[in-house]
Amino acid sequence: MRRLALAAALALGCGTDNSPAFSSTGVTSVAHTSSSSDSTTTSASTSTSTSGSAEDSAAASSSGVASTFDMAPPPDLGDPTPAGCKGKIDFVFAISALHTMATEQDQLVASLPGFIETIAEDFADFDAHVISINTDGSWRGDYCESPDWCLNKGNCGPYAVDYECGKYVDQVWTCDKTLGAGLIFNAGANAYNKPCNLYGGNRYIIDGEPDPAEAFQCIAQVGTFGEDPPLADSLVAALSPELNGPEGCNAGFLRPDALLVFVFIMDNEDVESTLSAKKVRDAVVAAKGGDEDAIVALAIIPQPLEGEPVPDCVYDSPPEGQFLGSVIEQFPYHADGDICAAEYATFFNGAAASLVHEACNSFIPQ
Repeated sequence: MRRLALAAALALGCGTDNSPAFSSTGVTSVAHTSSSSDSTTTSASTSTSTSGSAEDSAAASSSGVASTFDMAPPPDLGDPTPAGCKGKIDFVFAISALHTMATEQDQLVASLPGFIETIAEDFADFDAHVISINTDGSWRGDYCESPDWCLNKGNCGPYAVDYECGKYVDQVWTCDKTLGAGLIFNAGANAYNKPCNLYGGNRYIIDGEPDPAEAFQCIAQVGTFGEDPPLADSLVAALSPELNGPEGCNAGFLRPDALLVFVFIMDNEDVESTLSAKKVRDAVVAAKGGDEDAIVALAIIPQPLEGEPVPDCVYDSPPEGQFLGSVIEQFPYHADGDICAAEYATFFNGAAASLVHEACNSFIPQ
């Protein structure tokens, strides 16, 4: 089986041999094989039948022995399994850029290579689009260029020493300040602080990217200069016809024959989104032509406290629950991981990768 460059280069670029040991704490997944959005259980039944005359059937039932002399061989129906996505997958990452998110971004960047590699192993023609979206509708470099930093101090502070004041501001335009648009210039504290020159000239990574590990770090290291983001609303915007149309910021990203995998990463509650969980679900399903089996919903979010708390970590407070948790539960294929986990490789390479494979085998592109 041929391994495409995206998965191989990601694995080589960041290395997966040193991943922390796996654990299953804080992961919930639901598998789905029915087209009904209300079903979360799976069942299987098998039946056998033989062909022949009524007399043969009667004789077999009375004697307990079935005659095989008059039975024709079963027809060759070919491979009964669905065509599936065959590795054509669109990944959307919606990552909070609040001041508390530096560690979480590092863990995401470290865990993605293994995640992509795990998924790609079963697909000879793996073809991924990967986008990290603007979750608050701002270009965070504006803080760097403000009087508080560049204009008066000549730098962007101790957590953005690599930001070069004034050097790239002429490259910033509308899409860099649009909710849901792909990020290609993350600036400010703990950000990548350089423009991303992505292969193909899009605001997302495509197959053929010469250094996909570095490219993903560029788009996903969003920094910690962001506002409290409406993460769920930003996902809906990212998948909208306006942003995915020929003139949109994310033109060409969303493909009708690809599985959609979206990932929320946030260490506090999403209190800024205005859409209900159901409306988010309806908009995402509509973006996939009404096919809920074409979507895998993932979230790394606060979980209920079990055992001793991790310092500086946020926990869920039942019975309210996390809004982003409510969003992903609207989808048949969903899983959530613990934002306080010591590493995210366990979640991505375990429950998340399994769901992607399962959904891929069920999804029949229209």
